[in-house]
Amino acid sequence: MKIAFVIHSLTQGGAERAVSNLSLAMQHEHDVTIILFDTNKISYPYGGKIHDLNVHASSSKAMKIINIFKRASLLKKLYKQEQFDLVFAFLESAGYPSTLAYKDTIVSVRDNPSSLPKIYQPFLSRIYPRAKKVVACAKAIEEILIREHGLKNTITIQNAIDIQRAQQLSQETIDVHTPFILAAGRLAPQKGFDLLIDAYANSSSKKHVDLIILGKGQEREALQAQINSHGLSSKIQLKGSVDNPFAYYSKASTFVLSSRHEGFPNILIEALACACPAIAFDCPTGPNEIIEHNQNGLLVETENVQALTTAIDELHKDEQLQEKFRRNASQSVQRLEPQKIAAEWLKLKNN
Repeated sequence: MKIAFVIHSLTQGGAERAVSNLSLAMQHEHDVTIILFDTNKISYPYGGKIHDLNVHASSSKAMKIINIFKRASLLKKLYKQEQFDLVFAFLESAGYPSTLAYKDTIVSVRDNPSSLPKIYQPFLSRIYPRAKKVVACAKAIEEILIREHGLKNTITIQNAIDIQRAQQLSQETIDVHTPFILAAGRLAPQKGFDLLIDAYANSSSKKHVDLIILGKGQEREALQAQINSHGLSSKIQLKGSVDNPFAYYSKASTFVLSSRHEGFPNILIEALACACPAIAFDCPTGPNEIIEHNQNGLLVETENVQALTTAIDELHKDEQLQEKFRRNASQSVQRLEPQKIAAEWLKLKNN
């Protein structure tokens, strides 16, 4: 089959990682094209070929709206020319124009709809009923789409993780020689690293383990100032982006997801694939569909800093619990192997 993936870019992000995994899983048996609006930086491996429509994002509200229709026009011409059998569009920046261009588009909603930019929210209930299918990456997101937006064309397909590749990459060495807790993601308020820093600062574990945060973003200066105010600049490292986070997951004593909200967090399933004990805020949405409390990790009340401190200290002190989580971690995400998840997407052709 001829398959198109449509997404703004393949720079770092959860949706971009999902397209990477799915395109790699489908490329051997299908003719795969990835349609991008911006090819300036490609951060992930991909299957198939790239088609660049060159309609870059804009910070202007007016241009965001104009871009929806400009992209729709270009996509309509391309779809007519290529006659794809399946079109998968990821994120609203691709989902809206693709659905306007082609009613058989299958769109992927990657986050709690209430967290969408306000300029995009009114379009969801107007455009997505036209789509062939609206795929939520978490069951809780699908429930929101049905309950709050009246959609009747929904299904849940969770994100994929290539466990074998993750474990191979996890064997690489890193230049860290002290025990550490790990967190990763874009340095933005959504990710709650400010909460994690406070929780770590209040913990007794900080005497024994450092905290490493991977990622870059607009909050770096504010987070560094917060670290300095706690007097922990020698204990907490903002390491920026790294080429191979899997090597860090496998060597961390604990992985912590401190997000205020999520979709279906790839970083959490990546950590589990590398057998890393995990603690996660039970935020909307996703973590409680990945973590089974006290089986493969700990769930903590969202934004409760004291509860997060308690969980960090509890897991640090309990070696038997750590070992239990390590044993159960990778097994708990085997259901998310790329070929299994790709098969669920391909079945939508006849749905």
